[in-house]
Amino acid sequence: MGRTFDTNQTVGEYRVVDFLGLGGMGEVYRAVHSKIGRVAAVKVLTQGTQSAGFVERFFNEARIQASLQHPNVATLYDFCEVGGQPCIIMEYVDGQTIAERIAAYRAPLPLSETVYVFEKVCEAIEYVHRHGVIHRDIKSNNIKISAEGKVKLLDFGIAKEQNTRQQLTQVGSVIGTLQYLAPELIRGGTADASGDVWALGVLLYEMVTGRVPFEAETVGDLCDRIGRVQYTPPAQLNPGVPREVAAVIARCLRKNPQERYRTASELLADARKLSATVSKPGVSASVSEVASEYIEAKAPARSFGLPLLLGGAAALVLLVLIAGGALVYISTYGDDALGGGAAVTANTSNTARGLTAAPAPAAAHDPAERTVEIRTSEGKADVYDGADKVGTTPYPVHGKLGEKVQLMLRRDGYADEPVEFVIGEKKALMYTLTKR
Repeated sequence: MGRTFDTNQTVGEYRVVDFLGLGGMGEVYRAVHSKIGRVAAVKVLTQGTQSAGFVERFFNEARIQASLQHPNVATLYDFCEVGGQPCIIMEYVDGQTIAERIAAYRAPLPLSETVYVFEKVCEAIEYVHRHGVIHRDIKSNNIKISAEGKVKLLDFGIAKEQNTRQQLTQVGSVIGTLQYLAPELIRGGTADASGDVWALGVLLYEMVTGRVPFEAETVGDLCDRIGRVQYTPPAQLNPGVPREVAAVIARCLRKNPQERYRTASELLADARKLSATVSKPGVSASVSEVASEYIEAKAPARSFGLPLLLGGAAALVLLVLIAGGALVYISTYGDDALGGGAAVTANTSNTARGLTAAPAPAAAHDPAERTVEIRTSEGKADVYDGADKVGTTPYPVHGKLGEKVQLMLRRDGYADEPVEFVIGEKKALMYTLTKR
């Protein structure tokens, strides 16, 4: 089946540049405003998902996101229809999701980056909750980190307003990503703030260990593990996890919602304490800059990833498992869930970042070196150093502070674009090519 939009097709005031991928309810494109040049993401509800339920959920996403204005929440710019198909036009975040950063490191994220990102996500959720909205799909794929270190919460496709009577989910169905769902939600309970707090605990665990706490080969086994809150203490996977971080995770992942953080505000207070304890919090300049510090760790055990809307037959299977007594909900939380992690320290060793102990890199990273990523706003371009092609955008340039860089961007049908800059504190540079 073909895509909804072609390159250069207009959506409202925006011109489609390229296809980004499939979203939860349709396709996502990158587009540029025809007059002011602003880059945006266009999400279109495709023909295959235009049932009454999906259309209602799509409109609900636009309405909720339009009411939210926060630096850590992706901004909605506009809503329109093209050929009868509804489209959401929103802020384009040029960066990586948390899941992509973990995959790039091939190991847990550095502690300073983890606490910085977690604090920003908690700020976003505290704001969202304060404005009467439950996100319901907090996960590493729905949080992006830009090249400038900005953290953005994405995808309000299954968010709901608190105390609303609007029924967006069929009775008896489960909605969300199963690995991040709290036990009471798997049992069909009502989504509230405590479910988002649980998901934040899963997210923090994933950032400090490189894997989610609940994994299994089958849906039934996964539901059983979540129902019994059965997970490996994070310090057993990463000995560098501080006890303070493990304690936050453990409190978020209490089986009884009343024993978790009562509000996102309460969790945010502890997240800020963690961030204040670790010196120089912030996001690394780029994934490529820390490539020399990657730890070769074994891939985590096969996980049963389920970004899903469980309804119909799939929900029936899950409900049969529950009704048939397959799930025994026994809390396994105890003091040992905190593990034996070290106290928070200013510096995190490479061993602390990995899943297992590993030798330090052969050469230390030179603090005077930087990596600047060259990007193009529309599609890709070849990068030339003189007559030699050296790569394709996005292209990382490594060098020392103050070093001058001279390259050329080339693409068929476009004028050559010279790239000249001095390596400094900027982490990325964006270029727009001009058609001949």
